[in-house]
Amino acid sequence: MKVLFVCTANSCRSQMAEAWARKLFPTDWRVQSAGLLTYRITDKTRAVMTEVGLDMAGQEPKTFAKVDLDSFDLIVTLSKEAGLYLPVPADSDRHRRHPVDDPMSFSGTPEETRTDFRRGRDEIRDIVQGIVDHG
Repeated sequence: MKVLFVCTANSCRSQMAEAWARKLFPTDWRVQSAGLLTYRITDKTRAVMTEVGLDMAGQEPKTFAKVDLDSFDLIVTLSKEAGLYLPVPADSDRHRRHPVDDPMSFSGTPEETRTDFRRGRDEIRDIVQGIVDHG
């Protein structure tokens, strides 16, 4: 099984999904992430993933334009924008939409912001686990 996670900037949600998938997917499954555009992976993203023992070393932002969408068994969009603007794969049944509110757009105190990043992290873990459970 080869899975692609896509969000808007490939700096938070899809990167979290990639890290979770590396931990939760069976060893013969492959994962990649991409964005409609790219932005560096934020320190807040890395910090909340480190809290649960996931190292994002080696993960780098990339745009979906550098990815062959039809080479994936499953494409999961994690933002409304990605769901709207990602080209339709040849087999549209391989596209699942799971929009997650973007922690990057949350506004609050530093602790409230960290809490929202944790919410996103945990919601994405559940999405990834659901893929493992249901294929």
